[in-house]
Order: sequence, then C-alpha cells, then structure tokens
Amino acid sequence: MPFVPNAGNFGRAWHRSQRIWTCKAGWAAGIIVVGYVYDRQFQASAMTRTTRAFWDIAVISADYKINFRAERGVEHLNRIHERSAKRLLACCRENGGLFIKFGQSLAVQSALLPPPFRRELSSLYDNAPSAPVSHIAPVIERCFLGQTIDDLFTEFSSEAVASASVAQVHTARLRSDPDQVVAVKIQKPEIRKQIGWDLFALRTCSRMIELVFDIPIMWSVREIEQRLCEELDFEREGNNSELAQRDLTNLGDRWMKRSVYIPKVFWDVTRKEVLTTEWIDGTSLVHPTQLAHEGWSNKDVMQLMASLFAFQIFVTGNVHGDPHPGNILVRQNPLNLNTKEPQLVLLDHGLYVRESNTFRRQYAEFWRAAMIGDNKAMKRIATSWGMPDETMFSTMVSLKAPQLGNMHANRSNRDTKGPSKDYNGSKGTHFDQQMEMKARAVAALRDSLKLPPELVFVTRNMNIVRANNQSLGTPVNRVQILGHYAARGLRMMLLHEATSSARRYDHIHGVAPRRDTFFSRIISVASAEWSYATFCIALWVAGAGMAVYDLCGRLRALVSGKTYSRNSENVFDEAMRRTLENRLGYQIDTSLFNA
Repeated sequence: MPFVPNAGNFGRAWHRSQRIWTCKAGWAAGIIVVGYVYDRQFQASAMTRTTRAFWDIAVISADYKINFRAERGVEHLNRIHERSAKRLLACCRENGGLFIKFGQSLAVQSALLPPPFRRELSSLYDNAPSAPVSHIAPVIERCFLGQTIDDLFTEFSSEAVASASVAQVHTARLRSDPDQVVAVKIQKPEIRKQIGWDLFALRTCSRMIELVFDIPIMWSVREIEQRLCEELDFEREGNNSELAQRDLTNLGDRWMKRSVYIPKVFWDVTRKEVLTTEWIDGTSLVHPTQLAHEGWSNKDVMQLMASLFAFQIFVTGNVHGDPHPGNILVRQNPLNLNTKEPQLVLLDHGLYVRESNTFRRQYAEFWRAAMIGDNKAMKRIATSWGMPDETMFSTMVSLKAPQLGNMHANRSNRDTKGPSKDYNGSKGTHFDQQMEMKARAVAALRDSLKLPPELVFVTRNMNIVRANNQSLGTPVNRVQILGHYAARGLRMMLLHEATSSARRYDHIHGVAPRRDTFFSRIISVASAEWSYATFCIALWVAGAGMAVYDLCGRLRALVSGKTYSRNSENVFDEAMRRTLENRLGYQIDTSLFNA
C-alpha cells in the first residue's frame, strides 16, 4: 500500500519549525538590541565603530579586488579611487575620536596613496564639534579625586574656544590665583573607553590590507599607535613644552630666545587627561589677512617660524610634530613695547619626535651633500635608510607624489588612454603605471626596518611649514633657512665629536697616547670647520643664484609689462616637476606639492 503523507502532520511540523525560527530570530534581535544599547551606554559605541570600520575596509578591499582591472579604462579606475576615498572619509567622520587621527595620518602619507584619498581625507583637519561642559565635567572630577570645576577655577567658559578630535579647550581663572587666565585642555570622556577598541581596529584593518594587497604597512602601525598614545597623555605634553623651552634657553641664540614663547604649564591643575597652561592672546596664522590688518610683516613672521622649526630639526633634535597654522600665534613682543616686533607663541606640544643623534647627523649631512652636489654621499645615506630607489626616496621623504589618478602621457604621447613610455622606456597603460608605482612603493617598504621612524614626521613638519610659507605669499627662502641651521647643527655635532673625551680611548689598544689624542683632535676640529665652511659657501652660492634668477625675472616682467609672481618655492616645484616627468614619463600636477 503506497505511503500517503498526512497533511495535518505536515502542517503541524511546518508551524513548529516556523515557531522555532521565529524564536531564534527574536533571541538574535534581542541580543543585538541589548548589545547595541550596552555598547552605546557603557562603551561609547566602541564596538559599533569597530564593526563599521571592518565593514568599510572589507567593502573597499572587495571593490579594488573585483573592479580594478586594466581593460576598464582610466575613468573607471579613478571612480574606484574616488568612491573608496569617500567611503573611508565617511567612516572616519562617523566614528570620530581616534579615527579622525587615523584619517589624518593617512592624509599625510599622500605620497603612497592615489590623489583622491589626499583630497578627501585632508578635510579631517577641520575643527571637530565640541561637547557641553556637563559632558566633560566628570573627566575633571575623576582626575582630581572628586574636585569639581568650581573647586579648581573661579571662572570657566561655558563654550569651548577650540575643539579637536580627542580634546577641547576652555578658558578659565585659577582658584589659587584669580588674576591668572589659563587655557584648560580636557580629553573627551569617550576616548578613554574607545582607545582599546580603536587600536584593535587599526591593527586588524592594517593586517587585512597587508594580506589582501600585499603591501607591508604593519611596520608603521606600531609607530602610529605609539604616537597616538603619547598624544593622549597630557602630562607628557606638558613635559614636551617644558623641554622645548629648555632647548630655546640652552641652545637658542639671543634672537630666537626673545622671539619665541612657549606658554607655562600649571602642574597643580594638570593630569593625564587635563592640561592647564597660561592663556596667551594673539593672532592665529589661520587668519593671514588679520595678520596683515594688524600690521605684521609676513616676512618677519615666516622668518621666525621657519627658523624655529629648522632649529628644532637640526640643532635640538626635539621636533614639534604638528606645526599647522592653528598651533602658532603672533603677538607683540612683550620685551619690546616701543616698536612693532612679532613674537611667535607655539601651542599644542602633544606630538613630538625625538631624533636620534645618528639620524640628526645623517639628515644634516644629506642636506650638505645636496647643497654641494655630493651625489655619492646622498646615495650612501639614502641606501642606509633602505631607499636605493632614488625617485621613490624623493617621493616619500618630500611627501610629493606623482598624481596617479590623473596621469597624462609623456611628451611623446599625450593620449592617456593609449600606451605611454615610462622612464625606463617600456610601454604601459594607465593601469600599468599605477601598478608600477605600487610595486615600487612596496619594494621600498620591504626594507622598512632601515627607515628611520623620525623621517616621516620630520618631513611632515617641513612640508607644513612650506605650506604656511606659501599661504603668506612665500616671503622667505625656506630652503636657505633650513640649510643655515643644518650647517650649524652639523658643525655642533662634529665639534662635539672632535672634542669629546671618548676620543681618548682606543677599542683595541686601550688608552690613546696624549700626543695622538691632541693631533687627532686638531685634525677633527679642522675637518669640522672645513665642512661648515664649504656648506656655508654652497648656501651663499645657492642664495646668490636665486637672487639673480629673481632679479632677471623682475626685469623681464618690467620690460614686458607683466606681473612677476615667481619665487623660490615655484622654482623648486618646477624643478621637481621636470625631474619626475623625466624619470616617470608622465606630466605632474604641481598642486600636488602642497603638503
């Protein structure tokens, strides 16, 4: 007898299965809702932000893996860069906090990324929204063991005067000294809960990118993590500011000492999440038109700024890592109230780079070699830093990248969609050129253990100063100033080595004879002075050459009736453009050189 299924049993089984799945879905939804509420209320949305980061990085990776194909054309490749950059920007903005810092770090590495990433992520430098006082008051109470704002300050501004990704600044008056106006920098309370998850997301996403695209970037993650943790320690920031002041006092010349000021730290109201410093009234470099309206000379201001950071790079070895215009104020020098004399006030000392003596000497020697045309020395130093590829070395150190997303053909072939010749003479499409640059960047990063960790931060400092110089109309020859302090710093290091008591000892024969020590010191001192003299002569020749070039340009403009707008920065941009075109085989947009 054939089997006949019972319709009633089948219906009951189907309803039972439906109830089970509905129950499971309900439990899953409940767990998700509870987890979301817990994350939002007690973890400052840390898990949600991490999930969002994983999802966006996975989508971007899949997009490149699936759609980045040679046969799809230039416009298609550029659209991939555009939408990936916009997705990454949206992720950083929605997550906020340390993700803003991550995005800013990527924006700095524009030499290794397609141009849309640089354009999109640079907007992360805009001011972040501030939190109400009631939101940051618990941070003060936690740091000062139950003391409130009213216990520490007689006045406290209800609105933040400045706000960044991880902290905001209020003006106040000290309870212990009511006449003293101070700036109180307070870490946003959610940062403490988010930092562990955010660093986990950074490591995981970086590992994912390294595995998917075969780009060795994990070496940089450790450096970024260290710098971020240092920036979140406000007591360290206070120590950095005092170290910068000691450097000025001990190593600065008379002009530098009187022309640069660093606000005093009030340690009795400073903790790891709260920093209290002297409030200084001044005009920010963010507003160059206001500087001009107040009668400040752009040349005097820029001379001070370029000299200060060159002094840090080549003389002291303690370098401010973020000298953007918002961190620099200009005020009347209180030591001279009779005449108009600017004084720079340097703010935000959270990110500092400690240069090793080896790196500082090599960097100064690299500048000397560049000035006197010693190509062998330049090659030797670049190779010791793991950069045998000179073009990629120049790109990474200068943070000046060829515009991969908008390449044009070389002079012999202007059609970007057709084949073009690279600097080795081989033919390749737009896709091939981008893959070639990726391969060269990967090859450069393979030997990343040799790359000095200070290098990226120092060149970032120099390029921000360069952008500041351009925003003020390029009133000074920045390269001449850097060269002057490189010569001074190299001379100090060579003389210190020549006169050091360590020279009295020989690793093989023990104590060196007094006569040998005396004559070797004389020779070393003479060598140091000769090195300094040749460096200064090269700087003088370069300066004279630029002056002649400028004079000829002005005379031609006078004869032709045109406006002369060329300056040293324009000349260096043009020289860099020609060099990269000759080596890489395609035209460069010089706007890329703006850091």
